[in-house]
Amino acid sequence: MERIEVTLRDIDAALPIVREVATHTPTVPFHDTEDRDVWLKLENLQRLGVFKIRGVWNRLSQLSDAERRRGVATISSGNHGLAVAWAAKRLGLRSVVRVPEGAVGRKVDAIRAQGADVSPISRRELITAHEEETWRSWPEVFIHPFAHPATIAGQGTLGWELVDDVPDVRTVLVPVGGGGLAAGIGTAVKGLLPNAKVFGVQAEGAAPLPVALRTHAAHRIDQPRTIADGIGIGIVLPAMADLLLRVLDGCLVVSDAEILAAMRTLALEARVVAEPAGAAAFAAWVQYRTSLEPPVVLVISGGNPTLDLLSQVVAPTE
Repeated sequence: MERIEVTLRDIDAALPIVREVATHTPTVPFHDTEDRDVWLKLENLQRLGVFKIRGVWNRLSQLSDAERRRGVATISSGNHGLAVAWAAKRLGLRSVVRVPEGAVGRKVDAIRAQGADVSPISRRELITAHEEETWRSWPEVFIHPFAHPATIAGQGTLGWELVDDVPDVRTVLVPVGGGGLAAGIGTAVKGLLPNAKVFGVQAEGAAPLPVALRTHAAHRIDQPRTIADGIGIGIVLPAMADLLLRVLDGCLVVSDAEILAAMRTLALEARVVAEPAGAAAFAAWVQYRTSLEPPVVLVISGGNPTLDLLSQVVAPTE
């Protein structure tokens, strides 16, 4: 994989394209704090309930006529696949989504409802596709879930927005799966506010990023396990490790129990519905808040939990 370069100029160029389908989601104070030192970037209110449409639409906008005729394909456990299927349908493109084992059924159903062809892919095939780039032999154009400059620039528009909303922000926490969102936000925030810090957040059962940052190399968790499927890929590719090293100040790790507690607090105290990955940044703030310089912005990246999980999270405790 070639070195990935994304600049603030790329993100600026992506803004009007992303605006065709995505909204400037609100950044609101978390009212548990007295001095408005903690803010929530509510990307759970984005179209499709998640940030993914930003990067997908920017990426698809760059397809040539010949590429459009081939159709598009991707690998996704849910949110990215839904964004690809939704965007492809509106552009009149054929789409194929290869879904990893263990994907949430509700998310897979949503992908099918947008007209995509859905097929399963094993963990071994997923690793091979990403690490050996076997997707290059697919008949469709591969829309990478995270490791493409246009996708990252599209996600970076979220970082541009949060700086516009909270111009004195000092710390930003971003959930990390493959790293596209964190890379885009880190590029935007560092480009606009060089002294601000940006930290990735991962679930402890699927956290290759701390090792990747420490060793300056790619890293993989062979059998990732976390309730946060949106950040559960367990892979940091070489090009992403290189890019994240340039724009992140570290990685904070949280447990599944801490993520579930964060979902509950967000729902009951802030009236914010977040899926597990979407609540990861809030969970990290709860655990590490004393070491984070305010104002802090927490990226609530998605709001598509299953109804069963949400009901369990908000159920009264004895």
